[in-house]
Amino acid sequence: MNANFVRHKENDMTKNVNMSTITWLKVGGHALTFTPHNVESLSCFLRENKRPYLVMGAGSNILVRDQGVNELVIRMHRCCHTFHVSDTLVDVGASLLDRYVAERCQVLGLSGLEFLYTIPGAIGGGLAMNAGCYGADFSDRLVCVWMMDEKGDIHKLLPDHLQYAYRSCVLPPGWIFIKARFSLAQSNPNSVALTMQSFFEKRVRDQPSGVITGGSTFTNPPREKAWQLIDSVGYRGREKGRACLDTKHCNFLINKGGCTASDLEDLAEEARQAVYQKRGVLLNWEIVRWGKK
Repeated sequence: MNANFVRHKENDMTKNVNMSTITWLKVGGHALTFTPHNVESLSCFLRENKRPYLVMGAGSNILVRDQGVNELVIRMHRCCHTFHVSDTLVDVGASLLDRYVAERCQVLGLSGLEFLYTIPGAIGGGLAMNAGCYGADFSDRLVCVWMMDEKGDIHKLLPDHLQYAYRSCVLPPGWIFIKARFSLAQSNPNSVALTMQSFFEKRVRDQPSGVITGGSTFTNPPREKAWQLIDSVGYRGREKGRACLDTKHCNFLINKGGCTASDLEDLAEEARQAVYQKRGVLLNWEIVRWGKK
């Protein structure tokens, strides 16, 4: 057996995982990872675990620094795949991909989550940051969530408990999303499909495609657009090493191949400081950064 591989019951504990191979930005050092195969085994693990940990779904908006991650990374992609419908209530596992959920709802003629069709990543990450686009976000249709605490116990919480706001919520430390319930509206599947298609066409028109990116780098300030602020200080298309701010949508960090995490983060920070100095607005990171700088 490989010395870097340890079996924890039926789950995978793996040392020295190259995080650049499992995150969308394709940068970063190494980490110890744990991959539960079901909710029960995650609970057992947390009851025994003594390490500080971070939680990862699809890895779509995570920038792992070049020095790697000291915390244990819990990878959720093999568990929490619930999809259950009762009338217009839909229970969705936290590890399901956003696009998959949108497609399942479309087939059933359920409207309200069409915007998920254009959002990268998994449901858990979207819940954590209240992801959204085109005038909708996760909290709009959210009825309740089930979360597991750091001791392995599951709790049912209402949106008010998590204090949802624009691109944010207040998470209890160490708690992990297991599933969410959404209240949708009955609709014609063709109408839902047309809405999804219009969102997709808008995304292709306005945002980069076929590139290595983690989505929006910064959240939009009140009454402002992050990309417009970045553009106004001359950072559209700006490069640093193999990192660049996209020419089509300059709130997108692009790894042109062979990029370092430092190049990506430093370029974004340069743009952030330029916006603050010239426009008086301090942009907040939307991409999550892991590891010591």
